Amino acid sequence: MVENSLSAHSNIALARQPIVDSRLAVMGYELFYRKNMMAVQADIMDEVGATAQVISAGLFEFGMENLVGSSKAFINFPRAYLLSPSGMPIDKENIVIEVLEDSGFDAILLASLRRWANSGCTIALDDFVFDSKLTPFVELADYIKLDILTLGHDGFHQQVELLKGFNAHIIAEKVETWEDYQFCRLLGVEYFQGYFFEKPELISSKASKVNSMTLLQLMSSLLNTSTLSIDDLDRIVSQDAGLVHKLLRYLNSPSTGLVASVDSVRLAIMLIGAEKLKSLTNLLLMSEMVGERHVLLEQILIRAKHAELFAHSRGYNNQDKYFLAGMLSMIDVCTGMKLDEVLGELPLPNEFINAIVHRSGRVGNALDLVESYSNGHTVKDAQDFEDLKSTYFDAVKWADEFLVAI
Repeated sequence: MVENSLSAHSNIALARQPIVDSRLAVMGYELFYRKNMMAVQADIMDEVGATAQVISAGLFEFGMENLVGSSKAFINFPRAYLLSPSGMPIDKENIVIEVLEDSGFDAILLASLRRWANSGCTIALDDFVFDSKLTPFVELADYIKLDILTLGHDGFHQQVELLKGFNAHIIAEKVETWEDYQFCRLLGVEYFQGYFFEKPELISSKASKVNSMTLLQLMSSLLNTSTLSIDDLDRIVSQDAGLVHKLLRYLNSPSTGLVASVDSVRLAIMLIGAEKLKSLTNLLLMSEMVGERHVLLEQILIRAKHAELFAHSRGYNNQDKYFLAGMLSMIDVCTGMKLDEVLGELPLPNEFINAIVHRSGRVGNALDLVESYSNGHTVKDAQDFEDLKSTYFDAVKWADEFLVAI
């Protein structure tokens, strides 16, 4: 069951574990995904969503400066994020991108990592085992993490020898005993992480919630650059207090360098800029729409676009209304609440609510036809059927492209 997204807040959690130098001074923290406040391990079902939730919590809720201070934040980035052309809204000064051992070290990944490195990002190779064919990746890396628990002392020693001559700093991870620590120090290892120093510390907080429908509206507007306007963005963002709160928290973080105060949503949007706003919206979407929610996202997008394209095929005015009606017609599935109760809490005209709930008027009739077609029900009118059929495939194509774009 999907949680109620209209409650005022949710509880978020993550864990952090220090990385120390040879004097036991903290140089950074690895940040770990945690499903909830009771979780003692990651229990990751969706790597992309887990990474998005860690970064989102750092940017919008805890504040990276509160999580790591002036130290570095090491965060696992799965292959899907590393290959993303839009990248991630991260502070290049203090976030270290950890490349997981199962990322697939091929030419495509190498090209993407070079793009990240050239943009000023710091890269670490996690749970790494050296092979000569991986030399280009080692040359790109700032840090290489070697798992002494898995490698054993002999294997760890061999890896250290193979990596001599490269500029990357070695971090010994899974250091669990005094003997392991002294062994690594004698080999000249600079940094250490493991239970011997400290177990991951769970950190939790309450977080403002954002309506997924608002995020979908916002992303749709940001991707349609031909009609993009500050007024439209202001209208969409202003309808969701949770989103306003997160954007203001982001602007207030030291990483933005903002010294002026913000007294309007419009000014906040202008200061963030369209490209950064797109990146932040993408982050929030991916942190929300994971697992079963990702499947739901695709269904919502198809229905919304199908309603819009059907209205266009009939020459109806205000086709964006049909798109929004399609989106909101499935909000009960997102929230676990009755449709009329959910819509009653949104700033919508009664006529529009009735169109969605009771399928009244032209908008309601179009929505009824679209839903009937998608559910495989009989559509009696031949022309309705043909219009629904042709526009459905275009809607699926658009939804696929949308999901790739974000």
